[in-house]
Amino acid sequence: MLNVSIVIPSVDNVHQLEATLISLLENRPSNCEIVVPHSGYYDDPYNIADEVRLIEVPAARTELELLAVAWSMCRAPIVHTLGAGATVEAGWLDSVLAKFDRSEVGAVVPATLFTDTSEPVFGLQSDATGMRTASSAASTQGPLWRAAFYRYSVLEALGGFCTRMDEYADLDLALWIAEAEGLCVPAAECEIAMNEPCELNRVTPQRIRLAKTLQLRHQNWFAAQGKESGKLTWLSRSVGSGSLVTMMSALTVGPDTAAAQYRLPNLDEVRAIIAGRGETFRFQSPTHSQAAPVHRHAA
Repeated sequence: MLNVSIVIPSVDNVHQLEATLISLLENRPSNCEIVVPHSGYYDDPYNIADEVRLIEVPAARTELELLAVAWSMCRAPIVHTLGAGATVEAGWLDSVLAKFDRSEVGAVVPATLFTDTSEPVFGLQSDATGMRTASSAASTQGPLWRAAFYRYSVLEALGGFCTRMDEYADLDLALWIAEAEGLCVPAAECEIAMNEPCELNRVTPQRIRLAKTLQLRHQNWFAAQGKESGKLTWLSRSVGSGSLVTMMSALTVGPDTAAAQYRLPNLDEVRAIIAGRGETFRFQSPTHSQAAPVHRHAA
């Protein structure tokens, strides 16, 4: 019986993808499947289709679009999303599965190791402006999608990853889980090496727009937390970027109102699952061959 589906979306970097695949194939336990949605560029030179499920999504432009398609095709009750380039060691899953024994746990946050940080990063938290920032184990609000564990049934009830929120889709999920009275808990024993510098705290005009959209999308949550962000807050938040364009964007860029209203979840359904009243896992086994690549359109 499968316990975990590991999903690695990859748009175009074969070297990063294969580094992650090698790490997984060397260390994964037998109760896992590996799912690789890609944009059509990967031609399986090592004939790994008998060990890895390859899903072509030719229209996908980003890893998030690939992830938005592939998570629903997973066969296990726990979905482990992993960025191409990340690597793991034997036993990295050992401490994770038991945390999902509590129905209120919607996601688990591993310790992520970046090349330029001395301490592990435990996913994400939102500051008063809605900006996505690196978190400690004590303050984490949810996992970074490039190293995350989600309960399948919670993902399903939330509608999966919202591509309109781009790189903020993971924080968007975390806040929905919190609004549904669920938990995102850290797993300090589970370490994942990201093999890249941490850029979570970098401020850009695009991230400012996404943060303001997140605030509008989750206005009840921000109000309940007492988080407010006037122009002075935004200006001070952007000063560290060192970019005049970014500083001006903090004052002038508005939220994407269409994205803020896009595909809002039914939180009552999510609450039922978190409270243990809903179905914990709903999956119909696919009829296609496990060895054959699957082709899908981008969400």
